[in-house]
Amino acid sequence: MKNIKYYISLVIISASDTIYACATCYGDANSNAGKGMDMAIITLLGITGPILFAIAVGIITIGLKSKKVNQLND
Repeated sequence: MKNIKYYISLVIISASDTIYACATCYGDANSNAGKGMDMAIITLLGITGPILFAIAVGIITIGLKSKKVNQLND
């Protein structure tokens, strides 16, 4: 069990010749696949960003309301 990190690193180092990135990652940045990947990232950020912001606002609002209710009950 103590040598598991050694064995894992040995496997990764020996398999490094067969591990490659996909064509999108190491390909031409100006290709259609690269442009499509850029637009996909921008779209995902445009969708998830406002949703996460709305969740954060909701949590803060609930916290402030509960604090106000607790102050009234004391």
